[in-house]
Amino acid sequence: MRLLDRVDDAALPPVGRVLESVAGRLAGARDRPRARLRRGWAARGGPYVDGDGPPPPGRASVITGRALEAIGRLLVLGLVVLIVVGAVTTMLRGADPSGSHAPGPGPGNAPAGPVEPTVTVGPAVGESPATYAAEAAAKLDGLTRAAPDADLYAVVSLAGYRTPDEMLQIFTAYRTLEVFFGVPPDGAVMAATVRDPVADLTAAFDSEADAADTRAHSATDPAEAEHARQEATALRARCGCLFGAVVRAPAARLVDLGHIEGVRVVDPAPPGISPETVRFLPLQPDPR
Repeated sequence: MRLLDRVDDAALPPVGRVLESVAGRLAGARDRPRARLRRGWAARGGPYVDGDGPPPPGRASVITGRALEAIGRLLVLGLVVLIVVGAVTTMLRGADPSGSHAPGPGPGNAPAGPVEPTVTVGPAVGESPATYAAEAAAKLDGLTRAAPDADLYAVVSLAGYRTPDEMLQIFTAYRTLEVFFGVPPDGAVMAATVRDPVADLTAAFDSEADAADTRAHSATDPAEAEHARQEATALRARCGCLFGAVVRAPAARLVDLGHIEGVRVVDPAPPGISPETVRFLPLQPDPR
């Protein structure tokens, strides 16, 4: 209540002045016919008295100070309600600070909501790695010949698992939007949004390590618990767990990326497509 009183004290005086000004203007506008009648009667030699001739059209409504105060309080109360509702709505919004997620449509952890992936960029089910690599290379070659400067999204598969530092070296000159990782040989594949490569990779590994610790503590099977603990340890040690990424670059530069040591496949998405409608799937390294 003290907050509302302070808001009243601050807001009511200017609101009241505005309302009084408006009321005065309305009253002045409505009293103009009466003033003209007075001037007319004065010119004819006598003062105008109420009742002389037809009454002036409309009488000004008198807005009392109490009415002005009531209107002002209603306006202030409405403003306070809007502010409170906006603040509560903002507080209730949540976000995943780590940015890691199961692989899904589009880079950047695009919401699955009403947007469904219409295109998959990656190996088809049952397709051999050699066939997939050849088809991706032919597709990129055709796009480069047609428009070498066209900006394209592409999913990049690495020849083996890489540490975060090794990953940063490979993609240092490229805009990386998403990375894929999993503790070999059979860890769950995860994807992480990348805006700040160093900070986001660190956050993603730490987040998945925490999740592995949680699985270890809740597991009833000793072997499952031990496997989860090993995954958590590997992730916190910044293991060689990264094997793919989504990048954006001109077609000609994607060709150059394919020539970097350690890069296995560069598979471009169709030109002009929205990344939110694409499911990017990198080729996982061959088991050893």
